[in-house]
Amino acid sequence: MNKSRMFVVIGLITCPFIFFCVFSPNETILNPIIKAGNELKSTEKSNFSAEWNETIVRYLKFPLDNAYGSHAIVLLAAAYATESGAILELGMGSTSTPILHCVSTEQKRFVLSADSDIRWVNHFISLYGNSTLHQMMHVDVQSQMGVEWARADIHSAATWSIVFIDHRPGPRRQFDLFGYSSRSTLVILHDTEQSALYNYGTGLRAYPYQYRFTKLKTYTDVLSSKNETLLNRIRFLLETVPDSYFSPNVTLKESS
Repeated sequence: MNKSRMFVVIGLITCPFIFFCVFSPNETILNPIIKAGNELKSTEKSNFSAEWNETIVRYLKFPLDNAYGSHAIVLLAAAYATESGAILELGMGSTSTPILHCVSTEQKRFVLSADSDIRWVNHFISLYGNSTLHQMMHVDVQSQMGVEWARADIHSAATWSIVFIDHRPGPRRQFDLFGYSSRSTLVILHDTEQSALYNYGTGLRAYPYQYRFTKLKTYTDVLSSKNETLLNRIRFLLETVPDSYFSPNVTLKESS
């Protein structure tokens, strides 16, 4: 065999080996990269869940209210996920208003709390005052349909990040549910297990992105006409909460 033929044979034998060495995945290098990536994802998820858990324990009272205050953890998840922007509370109460006051203070967010019952308004003004960041507003409602809410000049107060709907009279909610679909990034709607009673159907159709939280007896919806990603983040937050947190017997304390 002459030299030229010998080089050709050697080349044919060694080329596949060289190709394999150069282009095939190097498990020695690749495995640590995959492992590091998985560890990073695990760490991120763990830290994220720990921070969310701390927020729950700091803001909420346990056992969680299964009725009038069942919206608390949903409202908190919305505030936690958005982090900024103005919040409108339609319907004040012993659960939602203290949470939103803390959110306003800690996140430096403007909150407008409005109610048709002057007693709620006066009660929270006596507790928190009527500050630049957290304003209290009385809407004097005399009609059964609550048309006074439409005349209250709330719509122009801010561009809303979150609107919480839980006000009276009940028949008014359907109109505000529809009206705020284009004026707020998120709407948190309470009492949705009674959608027919409140005539929520038409208003709900204005929101392409919806999530119904049903782990407590009285349901709460998270709605958006604009931001599916944000809604899914809130869904993730709520679905990672341990089921034991919704037990009527659970008592949690903030760690020191």
